[in-house]
Amino acid sequence: MSDIMSILQSAYAATPQSLISPGDKFAAVDPKKYQGTWTGKDYTNQPITVSITKVSGYRASVTLQTSAGLQFQRALITTKGTFRVGDSQFTLTGTGTARINTIVTDPTTGIQTNQQAILDLKS
Repeated sequence: MSDIMSILQSAYAATPQSLISPGDKFAAVDPKKYQGTWTGKDYTNQPITVSITKVSGYRASVTLQTSAGLQFQRALITTKGTFRVGDSQFTLTGTGTARINTIVTDPTTGIQTNQQAILDLKS
């Protein structure tokens, strides 16, 4: 009985996903490049809003609102201009523009796809 339970436990144990990729480096960023409200449309044409506040050094407070819900966390911005929030990765692509990548799992097939959305800084 204990063998069956250990097999089930190992099969259902969630592997924690790191918010920091191996090899990422951090340095102070220009708050003006990140701070504000970023808006765009996701792959289903639903609105996405990313609010970035309290940028200090390489840390920021981030709120991500999508059709799937609301997520909030403190983010660590890498020297590549990226950070993670929930299942998404925000990447600064230029002045006032960014891209957000989200991994979406099809509930019927289990196939994962990377969905991208372009965001513009509104304020």
